[in-house]
Amino acid sequence: MTLAERLKEIRREHNFTQLDLAEVLGIDRTAYTYYEMGKTQPSAAKLWKLARIYNVTVGYLMGVEENRPELIRQKVSDSLSAEVDPIAMLQKDERKILMWYRLLSPEQKRETEKELQRRIQE
Repeated sequence: MTLAERLKEIRREHNFTQLDLAEVLGIDRTAYTYYEMGKTQPSAAKLWKLARIYNVTVGYLMGVEENRPELIRQKVSDSLSAEVDPIAMLQKDERKILMWYRLLSPEQKRETEKELQRRIQE
């Protein structure tokens, strides 16, 4: 699988739009679209960010590794008992926050969590 194919596939699995990813990466939507079309390739820094967002390796995105961490899935008790990705169940703004959060360092994550707790307790 090519990088372009993998980017499109994994974006759809996470229910992100091209615009969502472009905003987080700090690029124009057209630039991101070109990644998925194979017209251009993301820089190493952008690949690293994408891997962090999706919780996979850069090697997986590049198609040199076939194994990736399984997405956390939960059973939903509905008539079909289908497995769904909990990320897909989030609202668009919640998914965006998750993308940004995954790009933070461990220290930044701790600081962010403390700030959120402080704001909630106000």
